[in-house]
Amino acid sequence: MTWTKRSAVASAQQPQSPYSLMGLDQQMALEHGIQLPNDFNTQKVEFSYQALVMLKSLNDYDQRLVIKEIQFISLHPSAASSIKQSRNPFRHMRRTDIPFRNYHYFIDYKLASSGQIQISDILFDKQLYGKKDRHTDERTMLYQVQRTGSGAKYDGAKTRDEIQELTAEWGGAAPKTQVHTPHAAVNGMLNELTKAQWLMGTHLDTAYQSDVIKAYTLFHNPSDKAVRDLIECAFDKKHSNTSHNAQHLAAVLKQNQQQGKKVKWVAHSQGAIIFLSALQYYRINYQGALTGQELAIHGSGANVATLVHTAKQLGLKTHQARNNPFDAVPNIAGRNDLSRSSFARSVKFASALLADPGVSPHTLPYLGIKTYHQQLLMIGDHKRAAQVKKYINQTERSLS
Repeated sequence: MTWTKRSAVASAQQPQSPYSLMGLDQQMALEHGIQLPNDFNTQKVEFSYQALVMLKSLNDYDQRLVIKEIQFISLHPSAASSIKQSRNPFRHMRRTDIPFRNYHYFIDYKLASSGQIQISDILFDKQLYGKKDRHTDERTMLYQVQRTGSGAKYDGAKTRDEIQELTAEWGGAAPKTQVHTPHAAVNGMLNELTKAQWLMGTHLDTAYQSDVIKAYTLFHNPSDKAVRDLIECAFDKKHSNTSHNAQHLAAVLKQNQQQGKKVKWVAHSQGAIIFLSALQYYRINYQGALTGQELAIHGSGANVATLVHTAKQLGLKTHQARNNPFDAVPNIAGRNDLSRSSFARSVKFASALLADPGVSPHTLPYLGIKTYHQQLLMIGDHKRAAQVKKYINQTERSLS
């Protein structure tokens, strides 16, 4: 078996059995917060209470994909793509053929002798979530990540060994259908799940230093290697486009707001591009402000002024961006500083972007230019440290 149940049959008025069947018409669907398309055949499909609870728990984006798959099942209940997992000839498990990397559910259903489709359960597909040896096989998902270390934080220049301790600080990612923590994060490009867990936990610690963070929700933007990640960035940056990542995130933001959740986000690198695209999509397709949520912007791949303005229109609070002046991602890719001096700095430090985290001007949270100078000295990169020191001296002279 490659699926796992949600232990969700707990709330509301529960019938005698979690697998008691019920019909679902348009009115009942609305009462449960489920958006059925107008052409959904409510006469042909029945849901168990367990399946209904799971469907209700999904955000708007995941609901749309699951319901689209259920519509396919109602039209083609015995399709070859529905995998039989039981000796019962009427029981099937449908794994989607939707090609989006976001989708990660099984639909357990039976074909009754009357021709009725009985949706028994909706389950996470274990083959699709979690860490993969081939990182391009990882899916866009929400994970709840726990602090597993002793509380190490990036609060100043660190040795390589101290930075290594950060990588063991966060782990145990468990898939979730929604945000259950006060903190959440969207990671940048070239972040497979293991790296995204510790790195975004580190960024959250820096973004919300007065908070004691024991767990957070990771909106994991998986890496599809450098070229495809860059294509994803370019796609979301075009105002008329919205990637499935951004649509998914917009639905998560909507769900948080509907449930009255206070969530503090951090978006790093490509995560800021996705967040901006999600806000633009939200503004057009959803109603209501996002006043219960806030955003910290780190190493922004998006234009900060545009992101802050869009967030303000929706009532979402933003914090002062943390962008290293030697980082090509916010300077050039985000078009936050296109001056000659910025371009020259970015080019000189371009090779450091994918280097040791302690050397990179982009990977770890930016704590200020003097801290970055100390960090380079701590690592032993005296050549780059000298260039940063020169910049500090020039800046101080210009202010005196």
